[in-house]
Amino acid sequence: MRTSALLSSVLLSAALLAQAPAPSLGDRVKAERPAVEQLLADLKHSEALKRAEALLPATRPAFDKKDNSTLVQSCSANLDMAEALRLAAEAADASGAWEKALEYAKAAKSLANECYAGVKEPFTQTVAYYKQAGLRAQQVLDENDARIKELKGKSALDPGERQELDLALGVEKEVVDCAKWMKFFQTYLDVTKREDGAYDPLVKVMEEKLKSEADQIADYKAGKGEKTKWVEAVISTPAYLERFPEKAGKAQWLNRLAFLDPENRKVQHQLDVLNGRAVATPAKKGKKS
Repeated sequence: MRTSALLSSVLLSAALLAQAPAPSLGDRVKAERPAVEQLLADLKHSEALKRAEALLPATRPAFDKKDNSTLVQSCSANLDMAEALRLAAEAADASGAWEKALEYAKAAKSLANECYAGVKEPFTQTVAYYKQAGLRAQQVLDENDARIKELKGKSALDPGERQELDLALGVEKEVVDCAKWMKFFQTYLDVTKREDGAYDPLVKVMEEKLKSEADQIADYKAGKGEKTKWVEAVISTPAYLERFPEKAGKAQWLNRLAFLDPENRKVQHQLDVLNGRAVATPAKKGKKS
């Protein structure tokens, strides 16, 4: 289950929240993801990226630490935007815009980190408060168990007994409420802690891809570190493209080469061949002996 879906289920306990407007960014990301993934599968990478980026708000959400209610709303908004950034990063990666993918991944990581840092201390204290309050209330019930059972067993109660039973019922409700809110805030802590490190792998992958590429370009002595000369050498060597058995892998690799050198005709030709817009150039036959 994705984070936004889990938080949505938790937020059904909406005593902390104002009446929810429709639909949230998380809802829109969840609704759009299948369409974006289908565009990627169809090798329509630029369309997928454009659709994913259309979901991104112009500014990151403010993180309001005024109280538990604003913390919940701020955290939900942060994690929703992080999910939108993840989708944009995936589309940018496939489109060859690796730098942009890394930028989106880092932004998502920052939002998730801020969310957990913002709720860790106050929500830990809130969980502890409800735990202690629930234990105290349960102790009262345990100490008066016999009397409460006696009152509940009576068919008629005098005013004093009615008041006594009502107080006991209030304590029983307090036990239930404390357990509910303890679970609510503990769930939030668990989710935000998990998300705190959820974007680290994505950032690491993009950083490693960019570093590996930069090293290869720098090591290509014939090109003196020029990326366009490196692209030309790569696209002229069939073994590079043959490393990718799947069409999607080939497309993503060619997208990256096209991003580095948009004017390279060989790269564009290979993309056209892959997408059925051109016919592959026949391999040259060796000379007969």
